[in-house]
Amino acid sequence: MLYTVHASAAPVYAREPVAYRGLTKADAAYAEIRARILSCDLPPGSVIEQEPLANWLGASTTPVREALRRLAAEQFVTLPAHSDARVAPVSVEEFEELHTVRLGLEPLAAGLAAEHADEGEIAAIRALLDAELPSDQPIEADDRSRSLHRAIYVASGNRTLTQILDSTWDRISRYRVILARAGLAATCHSLEHEAIVDALAARDAPSASRRVREHLEATFRVILPAAREAIAAYR
Repeated sequence: MLYTVHASAAPVYAREPVAYRGLTKADAAYAEIRARILSCDLPPGSVIEQEPLANWLGASTTPVREALRRLAAEQFVTLPAHSDARVAPVSVEEFEELHTVRLGLEPLAAGLAAEHADEGEIAAIRALLDAELPSDQPIEADDRSRSLHRAIYVASGNRTLTQILDSTWDRISRYRVILARAGLAATCHSLEHEAIVDALAARDAPSASRRVREHLEATFRVILPAAREAIAAYR
């Protein structure tokens, strides 16, 4: 089945159509709304008007309501009684909580990857490192940094850990956009990443864990003061 999301003259929905293959209308609505929330095209705290959104999606309000219920379960949307759905707000508190989760789990994942990754996975991680961009391309560098981090925790071989970290990174996506718009996008961390990858290749689990922890701590220490102000602007 081919389901097409239609462009609209409304500014918030104005862009080229997107095709979702093999999805029901409810699944396509979920995928599209979720993507727009994570990219902050639907800003934190904004009202989600179901009828205009359904018209833009080329669907009835029924699949939109179903999509919003799913997104509410993921804490991306709030559904107050007798009121319009809203995009969930952002907060410094949540940003810090998400960092705490990463700080606890990504070093663990790196240690497991050092022990369990096969040579193909190590080579793929090394290739992602080699593809990293200089700091004058901060948004692209941030995207590639996420790809590198994900490749490492997937290589842990622990599916539950991977699912938790995927969910955590998705929750972080809005903050990455907010920081980028404020000129605070993470720059390339090639030297820190290289030390992590070298530890993985050496099968040195304690070093890999320590290098990831130090990398996360250093990054957060640098961006947190300015991040507080940038996030507060969206409240």
